[in-house]
Amino acid sequence: MNKYIITFILMIQSLFSVGITAGTEIKNIAYLNYNLESVPFSATSNELIDIVDQKIDMQIVCQESEAVIVGVGEQRRAMRFILNNTGNGTDSYVFSSIEGDVLDFKVSNADIYLDNGDGIFSVEDSLATEIDVLSDGNISLFLVSDIPEDASNFSENGIKASSIIQGSLDYGESKKLENFYAVALTEESAKSDVCTYEVSNLAVALEKTAILSSDKLYKGSTIEYKIAVNVIGEGSIDNIVVNDNIPTGTVYVDNSLKLDGVTAGDFNGTAISVVLPSINQLKENSEPKHHITFDVKVQ
Repeated sequence: MNKYIITFILMIQSLFSVGITAGTEIKNIAYLNYNLESVPFSATSNELIDIVDQKIDMQIVCQESEAVIVGVGEQRRAMRFILNNTGNGTDSYVFSSIEGDVLDFKVSNADIYLDNGDGIFSVEDSLATEIDVLSDGNISLFLVSDIPEDASNFSENGIKASSIIQGSLDYGESKKLENFYAVALTEESAKSDVCTYEVSNLAVALEKTAILSSDKLYKGSTIEYKIAVNVIGEGSIDNIVVNDNIPTGTVYVDNSLKLDGVTAGDFNGTAISVVLPSINQLKENSEPKHHITFDVKVQ
């Protein structure tokens, strides 16, 4: 009889050590074996069924190892976060942007996006509304904001995640979910985190204009795009790359891409790309440093 009891206890310990999904049934039956006047007998107890409750636990963490350097007037600058569902059941989360204690300037148009898996913020990422995360699973998020023209120094901004299941439950409180309970075990500090924007005293700004080949925009009309590259502040900037997608409904005109009037850059079938030489601005100057031009034709 002791053999059966020990075996059952070891089985339960092993099951709990790897984490049991909420709603799992834990069944328990006791087994009895004995001899009466040399005749073997066996019996079983009634079956007890316990259902594993859901532990609501999570943490959101800034993934930037240092401040994100930004320029004044920049738009859609992203900072990376990761949310870990450390509970034992699938949970749903909604998100909101927050500000930290250090706010030398305030960002605008803060949005939260779900990463598509490549770790880089792009048009392929989607706005994070209500998102399901499996137990022991995680998702990558971006906080994306615009930097004001008068920004300086530092600004702490971040994301707060709220569990749909937890709702208004405080730490340690529980509520009934179907045939088991959900217990809130998330520390308040784990629900949010901030990263930091740091404004550089030097930035590159682009100003784009268009010239039509006709008084109206017709099929076959040519549009010449001109991108002026301006530098704000004083100092040196390296590794400058300008990319621009060809508008839908148009086609790129071969060999029309130029930098300061000289053929340059690449066209990959959907976008142009131009690598600029290093810029060293010793004194503040409002005149553009470079001009990029290219043509498209309306289909």
